[in-house]
Amino acid sequence: MPNDQTSGQRRFTVIELPVLPMVRESLLLPFKCLPELVKFGKMPFMLILAIDVLCYGLERQDISRSLTGILMLIAHFILFTPFAVAWTKLAIRGRQAVAKHPAFAYSRTQLIYLLATMVMIVALTICGGFPFALLRYAQRIFDNQLVLLAGGGFFLGLCVYLIGYLRLGFVFPAIAIGRYAGIAAAWKQTAGNIERLAAIVVLSYLPYWLIRQAFEWYTGYHPPGVVAAARGIVDQLLIAMATTALAGTALAYKTLVLDQPQDEVATPSISAAR
Repeated sequence: MPNDQTSGQRRFTVIELPVLPMVRESLLLPFKCLPELVKFGKMPFMLILAIDVLCYGLERQDISRSLTGILMLIAHFILFTPFAVAWTKLAIRGRQAVAKHPAFAYSRTQLIYLLATMVMIVALTICGGFPFALLRYAQRIFDNQLVLLAGGGFFLGLCVYLIGYLRLGFVFPAIAIGRYAGIAAAWKQTAGNIERLAAIVVLSYLPYWLIRQAFEWYTGYHPPGVVAAARGIVDQLLIAMATTALAGTALAYKTLVLDQPQDEVATPSISAAR
């Protein structure tokens, strides 16, 4: 709902995001659009399973599990970028907007979307990865002062990253629908709604995370075999399904940017800056 703010003789309006309705819509979208889910998710899911089998084979050859984990992470982002773009369009524009969309293809839009994702990963590595590595090193050498310093740096870096991620989250839906207007525009569009955006992101992903944790707890460890293979397939399916949670951010972008008159789109940035 609108929240009016006055500064001097100028009046601005901050649009408050309806958190729970957007989370509910994000969670129900895969069920409402099951044919599109299968259409856009089938190919990346099959490919990520193939990469998973490859990584399993590498681990059997004494390749570090951390290296295979990095390979799986990179493969996931590369393979699911076309799905992310299509699903974002679906959430914002509706089913008719993706009726003729290729099931799995890379174009300029997908490449830019992937580049933006990689930039976010690099930012996370700088803000959180390096301080965390220093923290683990300090713990190994039992340097308490360095532990405190590295721990503080890790906490601060993670906070900076999370704030930046939320404030720049509209970059991704804007790229997906071809309305990217720059980092400054995305920063302005999310001003005044950072707490609600955080709630939408967390609550949209939370059910998938809880289901995956419960599944792993229930199945436990199984040696290589049919049971372990089935467990891996379900686990990858849950990870893939979690990608649909990006619809929460897409719906927030639609509400704050696309559904507002042009002169009100920049309003939150002015209000928050004062």
